[in-house]
This record gives sequence, structure tokens and C-alpha cells, in this order.
Amino acid sequence: MKKLCFKSKFWALSFWFLGCSFWGAAQNHDYIWYYGWSNETSHPDFAGGTIVFRHNPPRAWPQRRPVNLARYGHILTDSLGLSVLYYSNGLHIYNRQNQVMENGDTINPGYFWQLSYPQPYIYSASGLSVPYPGRPDEYLYFHQRFDSLNVPPNCCWFPRDIYYSHIDMSANDGLGRVVSKNNTVYADYSSSFGLTKTGDNRGWWLVFGALRSNIFYTYVVDSLGVSLHRIDTLGGNIYEGTTLRDQPSLGGFSPDGTKFAKCDYWHGITLLDFDRCEGRLSNPRFYPVDSTNSSTSLAFSPNSRFIYYNTSSQLMQLDTWANPDEHPLDTIANWDAYYELNTPPFGDGFAFSQLAPDGKIYISASASSRHLHVIERPNLPGQACGFRQHGFPLPTSNGTTVPHFPNYRLEPIDCN
Repeated sequence: MKKLCFKSKFWALSFWFLGCSFWGAAQNHDYIWYYGWSNETSHPDFAGGTIVFRHNPPRAWPQRRPVNLARYGHILTDSLGLSVLYYSNGLHIYNRQNQVMENGDTINPGYFWQLSYPQPYIYSASGLSVPYPGRPDEYLYFHQRFDSLNVPPNCCWFPRDIYYSHIDMSANDGLGRVVSKNNTVYADYSSSFGLTKTGDNRGWWLVFGALRSNIFYTYVVDSLGVSLHRIDTLGGNIYEGTTLRDQPSLGGFSPDGTKFAKCDYWHGITLLDFDRCEGRLSNPRFYPVDSTNSSTSLAFSPNSRFIYYNTSSQLMQLDTWANPDEHPLDTIANWDAYYELNTPPFGDGFAFSQLAPDGKIYISASASSRHLHVIERPNLPGQACGFRQHGFPLPTSNGTTVPHFPNYRLEPIDCN
């Protein structure tokens, strides 16, 4: 009887350690999404909401919070995907109790911060957060401010100045403290940036392109902080000697970290290969897109083969295995002219996209809407991808918000 009892305890402890090992290795920082629209009002449709990807299918429910997350909605969950660590509306960094975190006020400072306040930040690229390599319970939140460039032939609003803010979640009984904020990585106009793990998974690579240029910057993020790794001039510069305007839109890394995409919503997509071991970009190619629409975004399929590029009225699929001269862009869908509550101008067009933990791509609507669009099978070509307009219902209105994440679950590779 004693032997039986001992064996039972042995197996129980073995399964417990196995479970701890499994969950300890989990990197589910993208399992909870916040969204909202005019959350500060009392109207029940504007209560804000939460989407949780621990469930299959994911669940969405209303969640009133005093922070408006329309358009800009950054969020980070703990590694188990069970609870929110912090989130941001682009103006401040908030803890899970919806309070401005200690020293978390006034990120992305400047004219557009003043213009946006007290509403969410005007820029839709809501930044990326990663665990600080080698520092338990500490995180780096990379974000980018918006500015106006009124130098002919350019105009309008552009992403400028890439920052990071250092957050210690062990402070204040787990509510966190911002150790430092608005630390400048790059002080100029640029494309959107991307983050992917180094080959050994001990750090991260940060990559972005300069404005109106074929120059690309690669930084390494490790236990010592953020430092410049290399600067590359790759491919032809389509803007040089022309009056073309570079209109940067959302881009970033493929899930496997082997491709980086820079998007210009007036001209097209620049795609480069990336070596996670050396932190090196190569093989630039440009895929032209005939568009003058500002509501654009792109997301990679889980297998990293396809890019889904959208304007507010059209969704296209780009096969990255094809050469640009093979015309690899395929139109998947045009907006079906659906209006939320039959009330123009609240059109349910296509805004901003993100690959989710369930392997589907979710696209926010281009105006206040109680739906997300869904690409059900993004690894498949053409219509087989299963795109459904307003296919994921929300219990409350969303103001074009989806958060953005790197691939936290990317496996290490052999760099020897």
C-alpha cells in the first residue's frame, strides 16, 4: 500500500513538473486583445470590449473601461495568456487596473500628442512589446510617434522617431512601473518597424526602413539594451529623382522571421529576405500596387508565404514565392458596401490587420463597427483562404482597433 501511495505521488509530481515546464515555456503574450470606441460615454454600445484567444473559437465580451482605445490599442498579456500586464492608447501606459502606470504618462510626445489628447493617439500602428532579454518580469515597449512633413513634394502625416519604454512588472505589487520612457532608437521619419527573435532566441532583431529611401536599419535587442547592428542600402530607390511620395503604412516580419515587408500605400510593397542568425537583410523586390487609399495594412499568413494587403475597399493576396514580373497580386474581395446600422459614413470597410493565435487574420472595420473581418484559412491561395466580411461579431462597437504583435512562439534555429 505504501509503494502504491509512493508511486501515485511520484506520478503526480512528475505531471506537475511537466505542466510547470510547459506553461513556463509558454509565450502567449498576444492572447488577450482590447478594443473600444468612445469608452468614456455611458451608452452601452460604447462600453469597450475584450477578445480572448484561450478559447476556440475566441470569445468577445463587453468590458467597460475609462480608457478610450479607438484606433490605437496596444496590449501585452502575461506569458500564460491569462491576464493583462499593461496596455496603451498611445498617450499613456496603463496597468491592469486601468490606471496610468507609475511614470507611464505622456509617451509619443509632440504636436500630435497634444492634438489627440484626451482621445486616443491618432496613429494606428500601436507598437510592439517584447520581454526584456535576460531580465525576468521586465519588458520593452517599442512605439512610434506621428508628425507632419510639409516639405515638397511630401505632405501629410508620417511616422517619426522610434522609441522604447522600459517597464518593470515586479514593481508596485505587480502593477508595474515605467523605468524609462521615450528612449530614442531612431530620430527621423521612417517606415513601420518589425521585431523578430534572434536565431538562438536569446534576443530580438528590430528592423525598419528610412523614408523615401532604400536604406534599412537593423538593431539588436539583448540584455544590454537596444543597439545598432547594421545599416544596409538594398535595391533601387523608386523615390530618387522623382516626385513620388512615400506614404508608409503598416508592415513588419513574417511569422518565421525570414521576410521583412515595408509597405507604401500609394505605390506598393517592398519585400526583403532576413537572416535571423546574422541579422542581415537581402534580396529586395518591389511589388507595385495601384492605390491611393490611406487605410492600408498588411499581415503575413502563418506559413509566411502569403501577404494580405488591404485598402479600405479591397483585400489582396500576394504570393511571396512569385517574382514581381509574374503579377502575383490576387484580389480576394471588394468591400460589400455594408454600413453599420445602415448609417453612412460608418462603413464596414477594411482597416488594420493582425495574425491571431488561432492562425486566422482579423481585420478591423474602417469605421465604428460591431464586427471584425476574418481570413479563416490564410495559408491557402486565392479564394480558398476563406475570407468572410464582418465575420467575427463583437458585442460593442470598435473604432478600427486591432493590436499588433511579433511572433512570441518562434522556435530557435541552428546558427552553427
